[in-house]
Amino acid sequence: MFQDYQVAYLRRHVKVKEARRLSFLRRSVGYVLSRSARKVPHAAAISHFDLTNLVEYNRTATDSDKQNGGSRSSEERLARALRRNYSAFFLKTIAHCLLDVPKMNAFLDYAPWRTGGTLYLAEDINLSFTVHTKYGVVKPIVRNPHLKDLNTVASEMRTLARRARQTDPEDLYRRAARAYMGTALRQLDLSGLPGLWIWLRSSLRPYRPNPEFKDIPEDRKLQVSDILGATCTLANIGMMMSGHQTVTVIIPPEVTMFGIGDVHLAPAVVDGKVEARPMVTICATCDHRAFDGGEVFPCCERIKHYIDNPALIYDWKPPNKA
Repeated sequence: MFQDYQVAYLRRHVKVKEARRLSFLRRSVGYVLSRSARKVPHAAAISHFDLTNLVEYNRTATDSDKQNGGSRSSEERLARALRRNYSAFFLKTIAHCLLDVPKMNAFLDYAPWRTGGTLYLAEDINLSFTVHTKYGVVKPIVRNPHLKDLNTVASEMRTLARRARQTDPEDLYRRAARAYMGTALRQLDLSGLPGLWIWLRSSLRPYRPNPEFKDIPEDRKLQVSDILGATCTLANIGMMMSGHQTVTVIIPPEVTMFGIGDVHLAPAVVDGKVEARPMVTICATCDHRAFDGGEVFPCCERIKHYIDNPALIYDWKPPNKA
């Protein structure tokens, strides 16, 4: 009784191999994203970028290394690795673009009955990026990558990704939910009640930590502070699979999410001729309550500017402090 009638019908007429209860992680993701899909008016701008200049820049630099007898220092080896993996380049590029289009680096308190709504433009640019693990996707945060050189950004991303794969997502998200629920109770925010109910129900059931992570020291795992506090999210499906495009679902109260596909060859018209060019598709999804979709296009123009001039990212150095 009291079960969804369509599910009940299927249970009666379809043979079921196994019934698996959703984990706390899956229930939490389902709650957050279904709430986002219901309440957030999504607007998506999908752009295709020609990476010829970026690929050529890295090929030239790699050829120069070979002519000089190959890289020797650890910094030179890191530089060569960066040229083979564009993840850090795109994350830092988007951080610089958000600096130029601040409305997209913000979080929204949409409360039409209480305040009418407030958009908080963040000074910090805290970019979370998705890491696929065998137990679920985790999104650790690189904080203010626009203030760090590319080597530092790449090093932080590698460290966070390694920690993500050494962390039990179920345990991590339980602790993150506890931090959120404490804030919801202090704010007397009734909209947090469904999330509180999910957390309470999971707390009543005995939780058995995954033995795979038992002997891993805490300092080699992600902490709650590593995944809470993002101002924008980057879903890089190109890191995980051969997928050209993804349309992302915003994670409130963030107002923007980027999705990046893999680098692939595609036909492009150049000087009236069709050529095979290295291309990437980037989808910028925005919350239409926070700003008009047209705000996304200046950001896309900035992304193109950095892709066409990759030295602006690869050679960027923090300004000397007086």
